[in-house]
Amino acid sequence: MTINASDVKLLKSQRLTDEADGGGRATGTPVVDGEVNNLFPDISRLDRTLGRINLRKGFAGVLTDNADAYLGAHCILTQAPADPRVSVLLFNSGSQTDERDDAQSAIENYVVPATAASFELLGNQLAGQRSITGVQREEHRLPEIGEVYQLVNGTTSQYVRITSVEATVENFIYEYASGQCLTLPRRRLQLGIGSALLATYPGGSVNPAGTTATNAANQAKATVLSTQVADAAKYYGISPLAEAVAQGDLTLKVESVYAALVPSTNKETALLDQLAGYSRRQYLACGAARSPSLTFAQVVSGQSRSFLGTGALPGSITLTVNGGVYADDRKGGFAFVSGSNTFSKLTVDYVTGQIDAYKSTAYTGSASVAYTPAAAVTGETVTGEIPVDLSSRGYVYTLNLANAKPKPGTLTVSYLALGNWQELSDAGNGELGGQGSGTVDFASGSVSVTLAALPDVDSAIIYSYVGDNAAAYTQRTGASVAAKARVRHRLPHDGIQPGSLTATYLVGGVTKTITDTGAGTLSGQASGTIVYATGELDMELTATPDSGSAISYSYQQGSVADNVLSVTPDAAGTVSGTIPGAPLQPGSVQMSWSVLQRQAVPSSATESTYEETLVLDRAVADNGSGGWVGVTGTLDYATGAFTLRVEESYDYKEYTYKQTGGWPFTSTELESTTTSLQEQYGGTLVTRAQPAGVSYGAQTDSQTAPQLAFDLLPEIAEPIVPGSLILAWGGDTYVDRDGVLYKGISSSTNAGSAVGAVDYAGGTATLSSYPSGKTASIDVQGCLTSNSGFAVVDATFRTPGAPLRPASLQLTAVRTDTAEVVTATADTNGTFAGPVIWGTVDVETGIVRLKFTADPDDPSGASDIPVIPALLRYNAVLYSSLPLNAELIGLDPVRLPADGRVPIYREGDVLVIHHTAETAIASPLAGTTETLARAQQAAIEVVDAAGLALDPAQYTADRELGTVTWANPLVLQDAGGNPLALPLTIRDRVEHMAVCSEVQISGALGIGAPLPWDLPAGETQVSSAVAWGDLQARLHTWYTQKTWNSGAPNWTDSPSGDSTTSNYNSLNYPPVVTNKGAIAGKWAIVFTGTTTFNVVEEKLGVITTGSTGSDCAPTNPATGVPYFTILAAGWGSGWAAGNAVRFDTDSCLGPLWIVRTVLSGQGTVEDDQFRIQIRGDAD
Repeated sequence: MTINASDVKLLKSQRLTDEADGGGRATGTPVVDGEVNNLFPDISRLDRTLGRINLRKGFAGVLTDNADAYLGAHCILTQAPADPRVSVLLFNSGSQTDERDDAQSAIENYVVPATAASFELLGNQLAGQRSITGVQREEHRLPEIGEVYQLVNGTTSQYVRITSVEATVENFIYEYASGQCLTLPRRRLQLGIGSALLATYPGGSVNPAGTTATNAANQAKATVLSTQVADAAKYYGISPLAEAVAQGDLTLKVESVYAALVPSTNKETALLDQLAGYSRRQYLACGAARSPSLTFAQVVSGQSRSFLGTGALPGSITLTVNGGVYADDRKGGFAFVSGSNTFSKLTVDYVTGQIDAYKSTAYTGSASVAYTPAAAVTGETVTGEIPVDLSSRGYVYTLNLANAKPKPGTLTVSYLALGNWQELSDAGNGELGGQGSGTVDFASGSVSVTLAALPDVDSAIIYSYVGDNAAAYTQRTGASVAAKARVRHRLPHDGIQPGSLTATYLVGGVTKTITDTGAGTLSGQASGTIVYATGELDMELTATPDSGSAISYSYQQGSVADNVLSVTPDAAGTVSGTIPGAPLQPGSVQMSWSVLQRQAVPSSATESTYEETLVLDRAVADNGSGGWVGVTGTLDYATGAFTLRVEESYDYKEYTYKQTGGWPFTSTELESTTTSLQEQYGGTLVTRAQPAGVSYGAQTDSQTAPQLAFDLLPEIAEPIVPGSLILAWGGDTYVDRDGVLYKGISSSTNAGSAVGAVDYAGGTATLSSYPSGKTASIDVQGCLTSNSGFAVVDATFRTPGAPLRPASLQLTAVRTDTAEVVTATADTNGTFAGPVIWGTVDVETGIVRLKFTADPDDPSGASDIPVIPALLRYNAVLYSSLPLNAELIGLDPVRLPADGRVPIYREGDVLVIHHTAETAIASPLAGTTETLARAQQAAIEVVDAAGLALDPAQYTADRELGTVTWANPLVLQDAGGNPLALPLTIRDRVEHMAVCSEVQISGALGIGAPLPWDLPAGETQVSSAVAWGDLQARLHTWYTQKTWNSGAPNWTDSPSGDSTTSNYNSLNYPPVVTNKGAIAGKWAIVFTGTTTFNVVEEKLGVITTGSTGSDCAPTNPATGVPYFTILAAGWGSGWAAGNAVRFDTDSCLGPLWIVRTVLSGQGTVEDDQFRIQIRGDAD
């Protein structure tokens, strides 16, 4: 007996509904071909309005009374619905018994939880909210529109899709000890979500490590998890050819590699004031290694904490605690090195130096540590791309960044695969992780990237990082810095008589005296200067005054005249003029003015702000001999005539990253330029002088509890990087925090004494509290200064989502040379055409490529116009999906692709390329033969005017010759004897099966075997096949078990406990199964006596009883034939109650889920249909 075509059926499942229990096992009822609503119900008006998803389960079944194999079983869609707003997909869950809830879960597993998100919840997020508030560090990646996150609070969880993103940088105050606070700059996020929260999710408040573990009500904070595409369910469908193909072709192009799974409606979302290149935080060593002692204190049960007191360089920390040695992993954790490992986890915050230790019982005690202090600076990213085309497409790519090496922990690589952006990032240890893998050699700049999926053709692999530009920052420590503690004071009178000043102060109760030399300098128990015209004093005391004491001043003072002169400098920067009131008293003259310098460094280490000019105040006094102190010029005391150089030269240093290798760019290089510039005079010169022969009178002044000024960077005109200062003076260690100077930092609380303020731009600190009797020398153990600007002449980036509305991208940039704001808007073709901004935007992918130049055709770079990357911003309009009601459409769309589409072709899939031709037969003649236009068909069928199939007994089809011969006599009826109507149509289909070797988002497919025909576009279809492989009923995994535990039955493939000595003679009396009767099941024959038994199936339970004296053939009610037959003659003797025989059966059934998706919109077809073909081979 063989398998005939009529034996192969599409069988209905138990329940053809969209209820939770829809689906289930196979029935014996075939789906009637061509019958209206044989699987799916009608489409309602509400379905047409909102959209709808229906799921139905079917089975490919071979209904034969033998167990012959149906070889290579698979099925395809041969005809899609005619209505373009209805799509059909197939998928195989692999289960013979699953129900709609199980299928829905498999579909919704398109995304699954991955790692912790880049943000945390800020405060409680209440049920019913349609937005969530989060917080993150500035260097962390922003969430993007369309991304899905999971909120988890204990056993409650919910997936949310981001529909809008608003981000602002705010300063949060964190009190780490009573009265001791830190200012923490963080990015606050306001994230719109597609569906309301179904429960309340607690959030914490900001602390250095992120957010607190509990909220104000002491509830544990909820966790936010990012998700990754698992794409667990594979979908199969059909799409027409977009272009004709020729015989021998190995590539073809379909209209789309996607099909609709979820109804979705587009909306427009504005992207406003978006950064084109995100700033990333990097850590720079600010001093030599330190080895302080630490004390750990308990925070909560199982957690203790200690503090380094400063920031730390990732990868530099070695911690010895509780008998174990640990080294940080550059990612905020610690790896065990040696000794006793008693902690479950150790973490470090590199910015604050906070170390948290976790174990069952919180550790309290001492520890030792060695680390390199560091400061966090906000570096601006370098961007670049590798274009992807047919010739360069692959899984492995390399980057040569030797000329502009990346800083550890800053490199990210993004690529587009099947329309979805994937990302890899460097954790700081040289390993790339995420949607792929790779390595970074920081010494050589070589990067290797292995992608998890093939990138789309005509897209790009985009990379960004912070350049490791050590020259941009300078470490100022040790003997290279002559830092001094000074006292500064301005007397309450102007016009001090040279040589008349005397000052006294107490040190240890002993009076110390300072005198004025008459030449503008001080001697005695201090060195320093005095400006006679203004009464300004700058003193370096031999020892600091007693606490609470005062410095007393006595001096002679005379009248002073102030004047404002309007003068213009010449080309050399020199002005000339006459001071009124001559003759003038030598030593009494002062000139003051302001100059402008070009500013190149960020004005803040935590925000990428930029000020194009720097205003500096200048002042100079005469030297008493007709000249100026430290400045070129002359002064005639008799006439008041003078010359003075008011504009000096200075070096302007700038680093520019450029893409080289032609357009599009392939390599990144770092260029350093130092330009000698001249200051710009501010326009006003203020003079102060005394007339010759002025009379003087005695004056006194007292400076109570004088403030102490730390002159940290004398003669160095570079700003200090906040968080980098470590000073040793007077037996104490001082560190800076947010502009405040602290000493005596406790390692257990991180608290210290606030003793002063820091002027980062001026390189000074002011102390209001200090010890007495200390010398002026300061040991600078940690300090970083910034000395350069940062510019780019090109940029490559992607928008956070796509597609974009054409002509919606607007760019704003600021030139570094002139500070001019330049703008540009892309045209409808996605082009930027100057005059400064040139480039393109791909609205489908969101990739933007820019060059800043006056002449884009100039390869020399002479026309390049550098811009400030921190101020490169854009606006755009993004097309995004409008979330629909999950209950009404039948699936939760949050965990599915945002646009509702899924790929229906994958590499390795079986493809069937098929074309159906129709030949009209107006009046067939019995006994005659119709010769078709081609031969070697895969299938031939005849239908009537209504599309109903003619009884196959009424014709003979020869597929090799391509002919149809009518029966004689010819009866126009279907297989059920129902009459048919003329005319008839012969449908013949040719097809080619091949393995899919390549899939591109453009619709291009590669196949492993060449096409045997020329095939037209539109009419030719490409179907992906659900493959089951060989289907055949069989009985296997037979074993016996001495004892059967009904309360905990053993359904595994191995016996539990001893086997029986009795058995069944399967060699001579093999059990019989048939394709028609067998199911996929696990069976047990459980003896209730020596000859009687129950027949039990794992899911069906006890289905019948039997005895060894008769054949056991329980009937399958779905088909009316036995599930199996066990012959009585095969039973041996010696059976006892409780014995069991276990075996499994396989069915000749292929489970299949069919998805019908109705998109929102007006229907175009009254009675629609789609066709499924079950295919396989048999002898």
